[in-house]
Amino acid sequence: MTKIAVPLISHGHPDREQDCEGAVDAAFLDLVERAEAAGWTSDEVADCLVSLSHKHRGSLNEDIHLFEETASLQLLSRKLH
Repeated sequence: MTKIAVPLISHGHPDREQDCEGAVDAAFLDLVERAEAAGWTSDEVADCLVSLSHKHRGSLNEDIHLFEETASLQLLSRKLH
């Protein structure tokens, strides 16, 4: 399995996303090649990875929303006491 490099740029830097993309690119291509070698078509693999990416982003957004709701409830609870 392809190793992914650690971040070279601090969190919040405008080039951080590009740094991450560079670090993940080789592992991504390795995953694509392994999926295609297993018999999946290029289109199937591309569609699958896009779908998985959207699901992952959605779960991150849900986690943030849940955290915000929990924090709001805790603040409200403190004000009521």
